[in-house]
Formats: sequence, C-alpha cells, structure tokens
Amino acid sequence: MRFYDIDTALSEAIEKGTSPVRVRISLDWSGNGHVETVFEKDIIEASFTGLKEAAGGTTARGEVLLDNTYGAYACGGTGSANLGSGREVRISFSVGDGLPYFERFVFFVDDKGFQDVRGPGRRVRLTLRDRAAVLRKTDESRDWTMPSVFVYSLVCDKTQPEKSLVHLIAQRAGLGVNDIDCATIPVSLPYARITKNVWAELSELATAYRCHLECPVEKPLVFAHSPYQSEVFDVDEASYTFKGSDIFYLRFTECAEQYCNAVRLKINIPVALEKQEIWRYCDPPVVYNEYLTPRYPFRFPAIREIEKPGYEARYMVKDGDEDRAVIYADSIDTQEEAELRLGFDGGAFRYSAYDVTSHRDRAGITLHRDGDGDLYGAAIYGRPIVLDLNRSCFLKDTAAVMLRGTAALNVTGSYFSEDLIDGKPQYEDWAKRELAERLWDRREITVKTHRGVFHARVGAVVMVHTEEEMVRGTVNALSLRYKRGAAFVAEFRITEVSV
Repeated sequence: MRFYDIDTALSEAIEKGTSPVRVRISLDWSGNGHVETVFEKDIIEASFTGLKEAAGGTTARGEVLLDNTYGAYACGGTGSANLGSGREVRISFSVGDGLPYFERFVFFVDDKGFQDVRGPGRRVRLTLRDRAAVLRKTDESRDWTMPSVFVYSLVCDKTQPEKSLVHLIAQRAGLGVNDIDCATIPVSLPYARITKNVWAELSELATAYRCHLECPVEKPLVFAHSPYQSEVFDVDEASYTFKGSDIFYLRFTECAEQYCNAVRLKINIPVALEKQEIWRYCDPPVVYNEYLTPRYPFRFPAIREIEKPGYEARYMVKDGDEDRAVIYADSIDTQEEAELRLGFDGGAFRYSAYDVTSHRDRAGITLHRDGDGDLYGAAIYGRPIVLDLNRSCFLKDTAAVMLRGTAALNVTGSYFSEDLIDGKPQYEDWAKRELAERLWDRREITVKTHRGVFHARVGAVVMVHTEEEMVRGTVNALSLRYKRGAAFVAEFRITEVSV
C-alpha cells in the first residue's frame, strides 16, 4: 500500500518545508447535505489520528476547536445537548498560498454533538469519528428481517456482489456496490453466520485474509491489498522516506509482545457435502424382525409425536458411526419427493404439514395416516453443511523454540477456509504467514516531523533514514496536529519489517 497521490506542486511544497500547513474544515451545518467551509482564522486547534486496530480494521478520528466569539457556528435544527450529532465534516490540507487543497478525511460528529464551550471566550468543540463508528452501531438498529446467514459465498468479488461476503455484510449497513472499493479474493466460504455489528464482522474477515479495511475519502469502504487477491499489487515499494533533516523526534522501541515462535490455530470449519439423507424417522417404540429391519407401529388410540403439529425433524448426517448435526441444508426434497420415500403397510401415510423453509437446520412436519399401519421408513434428502469442530493447525520454529522457549500465539476465527492455497488449506497458509511475520525481533519507530505529510495512510510502507541505518517499516498509526500560530506536527508509529 502507498500514500495517497497528491498534486505535484503540493508534493514539491511539502518537500521544501518552507511554507505553513493549512487546514480547511467543511461542515454540514444544517443537516441537509449542503457543506459550508469554516473561516480559516477561526480554527484554533485540529487534531486527527488514524490507527490499525487489533481486531483488523483501520479507523480514524479527530477533534476540532473553533473560535465562536460571535456565535456564527451554531448548529441548525432542533434538539438538545447532542444537537448536530452525525453531521458530516470534511477535512482538507494544503501548504502555503495558491496551491490546491487535498481532501484527507470524511468524519461525522459524534454523539456529543456541537459542544458550546464558554469562558474565557466562546468556542465550539467537535469530536469526530469516521464511518467505521457508524458501522459499529449497526447492531443497535439491526433489520432483523434481513438474513443473518450466507452460504456458498466468496470472500470478495465486485463482479458477483450477490455472492461476495464483503458486499453482503456491508449491505446490512446500507452500503451498495458503488460504495465499496475491493479486491477479488475468490476463496469460498460455505457458511457464514453474522452475529456481530458490520464493522466487527468485516474486521474479522480482514484479519483472516490479511486485508486492509478502511473507510477513507475515495469510497465509504475499502477492502483490498490482500496476499490472497487475484489482482497483482506492489507491496515492496516505499511511499516516503523520513530523513534526518525532516525529523525533530525519533524513538526506537522493542516490540517484544509481537514476537512468537509457534502458532496454534483452532477453528470450526463449515464443510459442504453432496445431497444425501439428512433425516430419517427413528422415534420409539420400534419393532425389529429377524433381519433387524425396523418397523414403527401406528395403532389407534395411541398418537405418536410425529402425528402432532409442531414436530421437528432435525437434520443429521452419518459420519461412520457418528451422527453430525447439520447447520444448514438446501436442495431439500419437496413434499411430493419426501412422500415417495415413505415405506409402509396399511395406512396410508402422507404429510399433512411439510415446512422446510422456515428453518435451515430442521423441518417442521406432521405425519398423517388414514388408519392403523406400520411405517418402515420416512426420510428427507438435501444438500447439507456440517461443522467440522476443532480443526487445528500447529506450526513452530524448532530452532527458535530451543533457543528462547515456546512463545505461542493462540488464534481462532470464523472466516478461515479449507480452499487450497499453493497446495495447502488457506488456514494453514495463514498460520505459516503469521509465524514468518512474527519470528523475529521487531522495533517500533516513533517519528515526529513538521513536514506536511498529510497524505500518509496507515498500512503504507515507508523508510526511516538515520545516520546509523536505513529502516524499513509499515505505518501502524499516525496523528496530524494543527494549532493556530504554531508549527504543524505529524507523528507516525512505524512497525519495522524485514527488507
């Protein structure tokens, strides 16, 4: 991943470092979608941060303090203390005079709304969150009429959004195909159950496929830069080099907590099977003949449970001598097909109720008989998905373990796949990559500069050039701080990577 592309003249001005950084703040004051720009002289302070979350996504937030001596910055509309919450705020940067502005952030005012701060002076404070915060709230007003289970999908494919899990999850937050910039990751996932908010689910998916997940300016949602994607991208080229003349603060810190020499991955993998028998009637009492063939007598006046409304036929499949629960089934017998599988004497038998659509792991049926009879067999066929419990992968570097003892990373997750990547299941390939990435002592470099490196982005590769060495790393967090009458400060936390 690289920094954002900016105007050539703007880039040259940043490199010269002789002109002050300027900030432009545009807000939707009235909440009608019309954005108005704040007077630059009224911007007292503005700070913005971006960071890679441990859960997998990249988020940004900010805070703005405006001079409101004359009460010009009042939020339109009606309400109480949180007036203006959710209004859109756009942040742009430039350098010196006469150069274009570069739009860097799209934020939303948080639940505190427009905060009126008084004495000495009168000010307005805005606490800002990016769209990720909006996606986190999707579970608070979830549309329960939408399906929470997706089957036979791909991780991500913009040409097939109806099969793309990224698109299907994002759709729950109202995001459409045109709102998403994504790579094609053609790894199949037979079954996915959505139990968390949209951002949490997408973050977990991004972790499993080493993807960059962000809500930047160019699109409401970006899901890309994965080693599993079909598109080719350059992961090696550095976007920027911080040189000694640019840096006024530099610190190296050991990242001992990121080291591991063993990875223990333990997951439950959904497995799709061919169409087969997924239910067979076997409720007692049962009678066996000399050939051990079961027979279920239905005699008046006794009424079996299957003859009562509300009987549940839970789907199971045979795995040797073990029964395995079916978590989802489709291509299920129609009522006519299921009745053709009925074997009986006397009767006759048929289904007076046959519901295989309300639930995907069981059928609601009621068996009806016209008179006394013996049932020899009743079955339902379908295409099942079962859960392979406690699938595991354990990898370690023997030499490192002998030298330093076991430092294990325990991992679990919902979105790993058994699709083959270079001849290995995807979850094993993931564990191999994770071990290789963590199997050495890395450092975190903190860099502070007055240069207007506002086009930087979390996840981009950079170089840090000191008198002693040239260090390569990935931006793990950044902050941009503007203060009226003071120098602009850009701070970066950079995690060292191998050359």
